[in-house]
Amino acid sequence: MSEETQFPKDKMRLCPVCRMPISVWAIRCRFCGETVGRPKREIETFTVEDLGGETPTAKNTLSEEVLEAIEEFRKELSETPPKEEPSSIWNLWGRYKTTTYDTQGKKIQRVSPIRWLIIFGTASLLVIFSYFFGPSVWSQLKLLLQEKPGNVLEYNNRALIMLENGEPIERVLQEALNAFETTHSEEDQKILLQVRTKLIEQVNSLLTKEPYNPLDTAEASRICSEVIKIDYDPKIQELYRKVIEEISTYKMTVTQIDIANKKATFHLNNPSLSLKEQTVSEGELVQDRFLVRQILSSRVRLEDTKVINEGKPRKLTVALMGEVKADL
Repeated sequence: MSEETQFPKDKMRLCPVCRMPISVWAIRCRFCGETVGRPKREIETFTVEDLGGETPTAKNTLSEEVLEAIEEFRKELSETPPKEEPSSIWNLWGRYKTTTYDTQGKKIQRVSPIRWLIIFGTASLLVIFSYFFGPSVWSQLKLLLQEKPGNVLEYNNRALIMLENGEPIERVLQEALNAFETTHSEEDQKILLQVRTKLIEQVNSLLTKEPYNPLDTAEASRICSEVIKIDYDPKIQELYRKVIEEISTYKMTVTQIDIANKKATFHLNNPSLSLKEQTVSEGELVQDRFLVRQILSSRVRLEDTKVINEGKPRKLTVALMGEVKADL
């Protein structure tokens, strides 16, 4: 059996350099050694014989030229490194890592230090955001949950019990506010209004208590100062302004007494008045409110026309260079 029958020949073409016949599969001329590349005209179809397949009269053996072509193709793939995709600062989790190759051609991937810095900075921003805005976000979320039907929160409102036990009114108000802000129920709202009404009554009682005592006014001021920090209701704010105005009105001092002409000079410390000094006689009003009943050599007796208890005005006395006190 001849070699041509045993090993079918490849189709041939001419080397473009030396013009010697070479296989159509060859990428380097076996005569001159030049690289010839693939043929200009692609072979569109191949038979089993062209591809080195089995035929009824031939063994399953590839030609030498085909083996050389495959080996050259394999070398070309191994010598060409894969194309590396560019790095991106937006990819924080390693999709585009820095890729290098060692001396043996093994691929090594490393994460850039800049990428670790970006990850650390992002985590820090999340921590700061949670610290400063976390409570407000949680409160808004809780409010949304409260507004949804079926999410009714329960709160044991002890405001009325605390009120009956005589606990400080500012603590009672705090309890009523906590209950209403938690449940937003009509019942807790009524309790809150009841506590506010009791608070206003208590403060007004201290301001008009007979006989006059500066400690009562100071207590009313303390209560309002505590309450206004937790309750922003307009009535509470109005009550606070009233207490401040009342304290300022009573800050007056007799600086001079003319007993011969029955006149007295008052120094006024009321910031709501432009008048800082006023000279009056018996029967006249100081600050359009306090009636001068009697001018004595060492003090002046007054009546507060805006504070009436049992049909009688509050009686006051102001000593020379002294403070306002009750006239007992």
